[in-house]
Parts: sequence; C-alpha cells; structure tokens
Amino acid sequence: MARVPSCRGWGAEDWCDWFERLLGLARGHLADIHGGGDETAGHVHEARKLLKRLRSGTRLLGEVVDGDCLKRNRVLFRDASRLLAGSRDGTVRLETFDELVGGGKVPEGDEGLMTARARLVEQAACGEERAREGAAGALALLGQVSFPEEAWRAAGKAEVRGGLRRLLKRARREYRDLVDGRSREFHELRKRVKDLLYALQALPGDARGPRRRALKSLRVLEESLGLQNDLFVLGEWFRQEGLGPAECPAFWDASTRRDRKLRKAVLREGAVLESLGKSPKSRKAFASA
Repeated sequence: MARVPSCRGWGAEDWCDWFERLLGLARGHLADIHGGGDETAGHVHEARKLLKRLRSGTRLLGEVVDGDCLKRNRVLFRDASRLLAGSRDGTVRLETFDELVGGGKVPEGDEGLMTARARLVEQAACGEERAREGAAGALALLGQVSFPEEAWRAAGKAEVRGGLRRLLKRARREYRDLVDGRSREFHELRKRVKDLLYALQALPGDARGPRRRALKSLRVLEESLGLQNDLFVLGEWFRQEGLGPAECPAFWDASTRRDRKLRKAVLREGAVLESLGKSPKSRKAFASA
C-alpha cells in the first residue's frame, strides 16, 4: 500500500533507533513528573503521546515481531499510559470547559457553571499528585520493555507495507461506517487514525512530498477527533456530577453546538482516508488499499 521512502541503512537499526529514542524521551518526561518539577501537566501530555506512538509502532509490526514479545510490550505501553490517564483527564476537562465557556470566565450569577468549574479546578489540582505516583509505576513498566534483535531484522519494506495497508483499511472502514450511519463511534475512528498517523511518523527518513502531505491531512483530522472526544468526556463528567441541562443550560447549549460543528468537520476531513492512494498527490505515498 505505502511506498516506503527509500533510505540508506534501512533495516534493524532504523526501527531500533526509533524505539530507543522514543523510549528515552518518555522516560525523561516520566522522571520529571516523578521528581515533582514544573509543568507537570505538560510532561504528562508528552509522555502519554510518546507511549501511544510506541504502542502504535508496535502494532505496525504486528506480523513481524515475535507474537509473545509483541503482546507483552503492547500491554506494557498501554498500562504505562493508563497510569497517567487520571491526572491528564482532569486537566483536559478543565481546559475544555474554559475554552467552551468564555475562556474560563463564568457569567456572574450562573451558579451551575460556578459549581462545575470549582469542582473541575479541584480535580485538576489533585491530578498532579496522582501523576507523580503514576509516573513511578510507568517507569517501572518501561524497564521491562525489550525487543529481540532478530525481531527488528525481520521488519523489512514488504512487511511494513502490509502493516500500513491493514492500518489504512481499518481507519477507512470506521470512517465509512460513520458516513453511512452504521456507527456513531467517533472514538474508534480516532484510535485508528492515530495508529495510522503514528505509523507513518515512525518510518525512517524525512517526511517529504507525498508522505508529508498525508501526515498533514491526518494531523488535521486527528485534532478534530481529539477535540470531539474531549467534549464527549467532559459531557460524561457533567452527567456523573448530576449537572444536567436543568442545572447548567449554558454549558449544554454550547456543548451541543460545538459537537455538531466538530462532527461535521470530522466527516469532511475524514475524506482524506478515501483519497489516500487514489489522488495524484498521494499516490506516491499510498497505493490502493
């Protein structure tokens, strides 16, 4: 499906260097979190992104790397990311609320919104302590990650093409289900798009020409999916807190408008999944799936 960019030295060292570099960056952010330094929320965000990229890269090599080794490492990356999820969720909920409701300036006299924001601020503050605890556990999990050298050597261009083909097919299937009304699971599409995006980012060599254009389009789509997911998560939190439309009408009105806008954006931007490998601009980066 993908014409993997030619690059000298393609082989075990390319994949090994990619994983080791990302592992090192993830460990660095986790160490900063555990040490209680500044910008904890930022370090949590970057660490989780790196862990998700590592998991997606592992999935790309799904039929290349030894099955037991693959499963073990995917679980380790997943569990390490989950240890940080609680602290990250609190920060994202507050940021999403502030963006949605007047930049965090709650209208005077709106008791429902004032109550909601006070709870969100409190939970976000508690997240830093949970992040430090989670970072220690995540570092321990990453210490168990290992890939045999022979597994890397099996990851040639033909195997990578097959992995990319499967990832695009899965993302395209989720998108078509949404367009045709067979599904409303935007979160599933988001996971598949992230897998494809991170896999393309993992390929050796600089992203130029067709691959760079494909990455740019996928980033735009992934951002809209991420915003839609953040809004959904915040809405679920409001329901759990007993803050429904009767208690917070301003929030629910704004949330409904934003959700409609984002869903339309996703369906429009997701068309790139159909064009990859078919349009002249992307044919060199993707072949028909």
